[in-house]
Amino acid sequence: MKEKILIICDSPGDIPKEEAERYGIVILPVMVSCGNKTYAEFYDITPEEYWELLKSTDEIPTTAQVAPNLYLEAFRKARGEGYTHVLCMLINSKGSGTYAAGCTARELFYADCGKAMRIEMLDSRSYSYIYGQIAVHCAKMRDQGAAFEEIVQDAEDRISRVEAFLAVYNLKHLKKSGRISGGAAFVGEALGLKPISHVIDGAVTVFDKVRGDQALVPRIIEHVKKRIREPDKQTVILLYSDIPEAQMKKAEQLVMEQIGAMAVRRVAIGPSVTTNSGPHSIALAFYGEKRKA
Repeated sequence: MKEKILIICDSPGDIPKEEAERYGIVILPVMVSCGNKTYAEFYDITPEEYWELLKSTDEIPTTAQVAPNLYLEAFRKARGEGYTHVLCMLINSKGSGTYAAGCTARELFYADCGKAMRIEMLDSRSYSYIYGQIAVHCAKMRDQGAAFEEIVQDAEDRISRVEAFLAVYNLKHLKKSGRISGGAAFVGEALGLKPISHVIDGAVTVFDKVRGDQALVPRIIEHVKKRIREPDKQTVILLYSDIPEAQMKKAEQLVMEQIGAMAVRRVAIGPSVTTNSGPHSIALAFYGEKRKA
């Protein structure tokens, strides 16, 4: 029987709308609440609108994982449309209950509808378009005629190699969200220290600290150069929030000149990540050495 494959990703994957529509990727939204308003990420508010909201409020927004009923609706709709296989690419299970909710929904679906439609749940162990790009690549492979098993294996290989370095220009939101203590934020701000975090295998750990905004991107470049593999064969993803255009262009220039990437692509960081990192952050995502599962 010919395979009919559906790709599902959650909204924290930060796949741009036009790309999701072009490749028929179903996006399941995380709910973001601030004050008396709740937004469905991806559908109700753009990353740019959310950055402005963060800058204008003293409240700490909250996020709610993708509800199991949304998965069930998507699975039943896929079954009704004749899909034989579904691949779900989801946010890091260590940082969100979204993956667990999806697994629960899959078991409920199987109990109700049987296992004629195969559903594969993949824990990206990452955030933002660091894994969103993998979901897009899966859709491209499908459109090129790849078999489901080949797509899953390729996705798992990419998950085992993708990583990123993230820099935050302002410690305010890390402090507000509880990611760092008030004392650490005070010391960091007093000394002008900016943290650089390594996002890899489900963990986000402070990898380095630099003094001053201008040193952030050059230091990230240094770390990426040591870990990236075959840069001339890959597109480095430049993730960003509310960063001045001049700084963005400079970052792109450094990626091309110093890393030697085949290309660099900008992708905006959405609400799920900027709720914690704040509206002034930048990251480089790339493929490095393959790691053990």
